[in-house]
Amino acid sequence: MVSRSHGVRPPAEYMPAGAWPDGQLAADAPPAAAVAQHVARALRAAMTETGIGQRPLAQASGVAHTTIGRILAGTVLCDIGTLAHLEHTLGRPLWPRTSSRRRLRPKGGERATAPKVIDS
Repeated sequence: MVSRSHGVRPPAEYMPAGAWPDGQLAADAPPAAAVAQHVARALRAAMTETGIGQRPLAQASGVAHTTIGRILAGTVLCDIGTLAHLEHTLGRPLWPRTSSRRRLRPKGGERATAPKVIDS
């Protein structure tokens, strides 16, 4: 199944070994899969730490419990509005911080590098 996000497959499909989201992503996984993996881990941790389940979080955030489940399972790429609602409700960031190695406009014909996800 191909998601609507630039033809990128659901992020969990880039995990050849191990259970999503704790396994190792395939070498050819796009940056979106690494970000989705971080978001799934951060969401799971926030839910565990606060003791909130999917349905109560859904009710408090306005995000469907099925969407929360799909984010946790790696079967969808989270959109920015959904992410904002979840972050606001949980009171913590879910989006990964990235290193500053990426330049928007490479100098002298250099290739831009993808941002490195920093797990916190």
